Amino acid sequence: MRQSVSRSWVLDTAPLPPATPAVLDPEQLQVVDHRTGPLLVLAGPGTGKTTTIVEAITARINDPIDPLAPGAVLALTFGRRAADELRDRVVQRLGGGVIPVVATFHSFAYGLMQQTAQVGEVRDPPRLLSGAEEDVRIRDLLIGALEDGTINWPEELAGAVTTLGLANEIRSVLARARELGLDPAQLERIGAKSGRPAWAAIGALAEQENAVMVLENVCDYVELLHRAVIAARTPDVAAQLHRTYRAIYVDEYQDTDQLQVELLKALVGPRTSLVVVGDPDQAIYGFRGADVAGILNFPQQFRTSADEPAPTVILQRTRRFGPNIRAAATS
Repeated sequence: MRQSVSRSWVLDTAPLPPATPAVLDPEQLQVVDHRTGPLLVLAGPGTGKTTTIVEAITARINDPIDPLAPGAVLALTFGRRAADELRDRVVQRLGGGVIPVVATFHSFAYGLMQQTAQVGEVRDPPRLLSGAEEDVRIRDLLIGALEDGTINWPEELAGAVTTLGLANEIRSVLARARELGLDPAQLERIGAKSGRPAWAAIGALAEQENAVMVLENVCDYVELLHRAVIAARTPDVAAQLHRTYRAIYVDEYQDTDQLQVELLKALVGPRTSLVVVGDPDQAIYGFRGADVAGILNFPQQFRTSADEPAPTVILQRTRRFGPNIRAAATS
């Protein structure tokens, strides 16, 4: 006969011990010690930029003189994987407990829309469309508009009207126009003045798409950011955001587009410290509107309380590989 063995499990709710602090060089310590206004950090591959951000967040929360509540610290980055990794490292460094808000720009924007919808007692936040869903919508709208005669589509492109490839191209044009702050009417005028009838037709189509999206309460990722910027600029919402977030950190700043920069401007108040970290040589999102000029223009766009350009710190010590390999990678 077999003798059954009874096992019991006990949930250990004790907090994790904080991870050992990293050994930082003088430039990294400058970032960690930053407390007021904007700061640009230029950091190449292997220079410990993520470690620097984690230590800076930890230092703000554990500051012996002016400690911040975790909810007063916001960290923004690109992609869920990067956000998850940064969040995990912050949790490990702090030893668990309540942690700061670590999010992608888009997830933060969606959360902001949820909050403002509750405050304003309007309908639910819009449902996000995938790129494939929007391509189908654009194709169907274009076909319907041509049948109704509501837009003038160039004859030389008539054969592509029913293709999803054309719809994808139109979606890219519309996204870029919104990132540049162009409304449908402006896009129509630009198309007419420049002799590009396709642009004028896309502007007219954009008006129809916007009306359908509002009616169905859906939006794409670019429109989500656009609405979040508008909400964040509203005086009551702006005041609440400025009270809430005392320290903001942005990783991979070289991959920001104009709408994300505008959202960041709206988040920064008189008492907010802002640290952005990036490397112009590593920009990878140019295909969707990211502009490497954003990181180069940061000192002028985000000025100090004395109206001077934001200071810059350069992380130069390479930890992942030798300086020769790094030089070759960025040449």
